[in-house]
Amino acid sequence: MKTASPVCRGLALCAAIALIASAFLQSARSADTPRIDALHVAKVATDYLATQGRNAPHIVSISLESDALFGGKNSWIVRFSHALLTDGNREIGMRVRLDGSVSYLTEDKPGTKKRNFPLKS
Repeated sequence: MKTASPVCRGLALCAAIALIASAFLQSARSADTPRIDALHVAKVATDYLATQGRNAPHIVSISLESDALFGGKNSWIVRFSHALLTDGNREIGMRVRLDGSVSYLTEDKPGTKKRNFPLKS
């Protein structure tokens, strides 16, 4: 009886791992399929920007992003060409969650505090 070479056994093991991983990834992808498509998100963002007047920014990008590395929830992120000044905040985009709720992404205001970092000598 002939035994398989170590190279063949290694390739078989890699193929089995790849097959198992792809099965898990496909089942995870089907659970994370967005119920709201990019076209709907673009319409929501365009309607919002249309209320901002003549100097309103335009949409630069729309992407589907997760809010955590593992097990996070997906949401659509819309980025504007420049910030909108509303109520003292600088809105740079919006987040549309898959349930349809909308929140606005604001830019951090620069603090007046200076941070000193100790140098190691």
